[in-house]
Amino acid sequence: MIGIEPRCGGIVLLALALTLAGSAGAAPSFRANKNYPELGLSLRTLGGAVPEPLPPHKTFTYTFTRNGESTRRDLFDPHELWYATQHAGQWRDDDGNRLILGRASRLPPRIESDLQHVARETFEEALAAPGAAFDPDSPDALAAWVAAFAGCTPGAPEKLRTGFSLHDALCFPADAAGDTLIYAFRAKRRTPQGRTEPTEWFCAVVRIADSTPKAKVRKDFETQFLASVAALPQRASPAAGVQGKALRTAPASRDATAVPDHPSRAAARRSIANMKDWWYAESLDYVFLSDIRSSAGKSLVKELQATLPALRAAFARLVPPFQTESDVSVVRIFEDAEAYRQYVGQEHAWSVGLWSPMRRELVILSQGKDRDQTLEIIRHEGFHQYLFYATRMIPNAMWYNEGHACFFESAQIDSKGRVDLPEGGRAAYLIEHLARAAANLPAILHADHAAFYGGTDDQRHLNYATAWGLVYFLRKGAPSQRLSAYAQILPAYLKTLEVTRDPEAATTAAFEGVDLPRFQKAFTEFWEKGRNGARRHDPLAAAR
Repeated sequence: MIGIEPRCGGIVLLALALTLAGSAGAAPSFRANKNYPELGLSLRTLGGAVPEPLPPHKTFTYTFTRNGESTRRDLFDPHELWYATQHAGQWRDDDGNRLILGRASRLPPRIESDLQHVARETFEEALAAPGAAFDPDSPDALAAWVAAFAGCTPGAPEKLRTGFSLHDALCFPADAAGDTLIYAFRAKRRTPQGRTEPTEWFCAVVRIADSTPKAKVRKDFETQFLASVAALPQRASPAAGVQGKALRTAPASRDATAVPDHPSRAAARRSIANMKDWWYAESLDYVFLSDIRSSAGKSLVKELQATLPALRAAFARLVPPFQTESDVSVVRIFEDAEAYRQYVGQEHAWSVGLWSPMRRELVILSQGKDRDQTLEIIRHEGFHQYLFYATRMIPNAMWYNEGHACFFESAQIDSKGRVDLPEGGRAAYLIEHLARAAANLPAILHADHAAFYGGTDDQRHLNYATAWGLVYFLRKGAPSQRLSAYAQILPAYLKTLEVTRDPEAATTAAFEGVDLPRFQKAFTEFWEKGRNGARRHDPLAAAR
């Protein structure tokens, strides 16, 4: 994960899951009916809950070597891929209780492989094969699906009373899984011809994490949730397999037909299916997902659709890609701070934005009315996202990666797509701590992920400022002062990285022959008295 500091001062449950993590004795309640046309159901979600997106599946990059030639391939956990195809939505309330809804359509495919992970096309072929077909009338198929989806092996199901709206309702005992309840159900659906038929199978898991008696949770779930489930009329339900039709979308900057389809786009849209407050917007290179409800927030996304392509071109001018092919860039913007923290995890709860290489997603916490800070975060993390693809997923040195991300975060893009790269807000901190920053240069050049982000908040601030100041000096300071001895540092870094795939070796090659004490002195003198000339220097024009 590559994160940005705030400035100023796997799949846990599969199916409909409920985790009670709030105050002692707090029980779930299901009180308000809502229609979910994509599911063809009316049901009661968890009271007071907000929709929560499904995190994208992790990507595992393998390097295969044959006859001295190396190739890299993205592989995936087949269970995660399968789970995403069965996932239908999830919700979380203020106490941490969660509902996750799943719909049975295919069994987990059998894939013969010597590796733990598989190619996407291999998985899709196996999922479409006859062996993965799910027979809704087979008790064995249902039991196998429930076991895979719930992550445990429940006992034989108990038939429940179905009432007027349900065709089938089953409770699967799960004593080995602790305080867990597992359900499967089908609703009754009336066809246009007047016949009654069952819907698809849905699975529900209730996991109790506090002292609420299991019997009470079972009673409440069965009397409040199961009793409320009803099939919507067929005319209100979209065709099977359609994803995202209920989502609201911001106006796209290009005609929809100009946006090519891609597995990353489909997965991104699917991750917010059936989430009332989430919507998506797309451009040629990006797909944006957000729960921002204000018109100002949606206007911001529209601006990003128009300006990020120009910024991406600026990235490419200063950091030329090793190859022209690029994946779709997914940008997920949260309005709800707690939802953001839950999504990124405790390890990154301190951040306000991050780029996750494994999940291939840029995740941002909107700064509310502070539009400029939100844009700054997106520009910063957007460079991390670009560099990951531009350098073919090769790890980069922290000084180069974070230094450039900070360098681009203050970029200004006008209505004609022209990009200016001013100092921005980090200069004041750097000047105040200039002696420490100059002394920090040798450590920053060789800092790994843990060293850069670890330590105290003060040390982390200093590391960011030092990396930014170094890149600004190399991009604008040294050229404006005609310090030709440092002109090849950045090109040499990229050239060596492409050949060696080793960021430490690339850094060593970049600074080969550079007298570091003299470099530190030039760095200090520039920040003390050489900034005016640098402000007028345009590195993008120089790179043409």
